[in-house]
Amino acid sequence: MHIGTIAAFLMALVGFVVGFFYAYSWLGTNFLLGSIALLLFLILRESTLSQIRMREGGSSTRTARPSRASTSSAGSSAARPA
Repeated sequence: MHIGTIAAFLMALVGFVVGFFYAYSWLGTNFLLGSIALLLFLILRESTLSQIRMREGGSSTRTARPSRASTSSAGSSAARPA
C-alpha cells in the first residue's frame, strides 16, 4: 500500500504543478482526480483485506500443520541414543 500511496502523492504533485504553472489545467485536473481515485481505491482495498484477515483469524477452518523446526527437532531427538 505504501507504493500506491507514494504514487498517488506524486500524481497529485504533478497535477498541481501542471495545473498551476502551465496552461494545461485540464491535464492537471486529470492528474488530481486520478490521484484521488487511486487513494480511494487503496482505502477500499485495505479495509476489505482487513475484514478478510479478521474473519480468517477468528475462525480456524484450516488444519494446523507443525512447523519444520518442531518436526526436525523431534525427529533428531528420537534418533539420538539415550
